[in-house]
Amino acid sequence: MEDAEIIRQVLAGHHEQYADLVRRYQEPLIHFLRRMLGSEEDVLDCAQEAFLAAYRNLYRYSEAHPFRAWLYAIARNKALDLLRKRRREVPLTLNENLVDHQPRPEEVWIAKEQSSMLSEVLNELPEHYAQTLYLRYKQELSYEEIAMVLQVPVSRVKTYLHRGKEKLRQHLERRNIYDGDGERVVDSTISG
Repeated sequence: MEDAEIIRQVLAGHHEQYADLVRRYQEPLIHFLRRMLGSEEDVLDCAQEAFLAAYRNLYRYSEAHPFRAWLYAIARNKALDLLRKRRREVPLTLNENLVDHQPRPEEVWIAKEQSSMLSEVLNELPEHYAQTLYLRYKQELSYEEIAMVLQVPVSRVKTYLHRGKEKLRQHLERRNIYDGDGERVVDSTISG
């Protein structure tokens, strides 16, 4: 069932249908929040708060935008509120391996090393670049969805992606990070 139909049913009084949206977006939202918060307890609390806020404000949702982007925007605002409250910088972590193929054992080790270095490089990027790259390439959000999550115009999302990829390339080139085929990691992991 489409998100919009589920929302119409919830607004019509079938509140139990909201659980379908939670099941659909819980894991991706948690992964998104991990990039901002780091602490698993904060991530889970923030995700729960975001789902509750979305539920309470469902009547304000407009089908002009995807529900996922609206939910991510709520979650991002909740996370930023939490970070402001605690007065700390936003740590960006990358806990996932960026290699999609079934690797041999030696490739697993190399990929983990590269992923670790790539994570360090992402931590060096300004937050808005790292978040935009993550939302586009790991969460596969559209430009419009990213714009809604980050609360910026689509043109700025495109700029963030372009400049973020360029800064990522520069950082990786300075570190001289290559994959097993002699190509730079950035060429095989961040494309587009």
